[in-house]
Amino acid sequence: MPSSAVTFEDTALQSLRHCRHFLIDNLEMPIDQAHAYTWGLADKAAARLADHAATYAICRQTTTLGVNHYRELPIDHYRVVYRLWPETRTVSIYLFAHQRQDFKQLLFHYQLFR
Repeated sequence: MPSSAVTFEDTALQSLRHCRHFLIDNLEMPIDQAHAYTWGLADKAAARLADHAATYAICRQTTTLGVNHYRELPIDHYRVVYRLWPETRTVSIYLFAHQRQDFKQLLFHYQLFR
């Protein structure tokens, strides 16, 4: 199966920035290291989803809220929430969230109920 094109939606970039600021402000990670870590996370997600987006599970927490089109990729204690568009072989990444974050609150904060 050919690779899918992967796009980062604005909400994904915002949540990635939020993760980076958390690493800097709360864990006192050096700025350059926090940037490298979060961009590495984004690169891993894009690489895995380009080739295997259909293999990851539907996001259970969004289905309990009536939204059935999001999938979830776990990477390094983070959840990457994305949507697969098989008709165009495209993947849209919507959210990066640490597993300890209040996931439901993030879904509402980033308005991912569409």
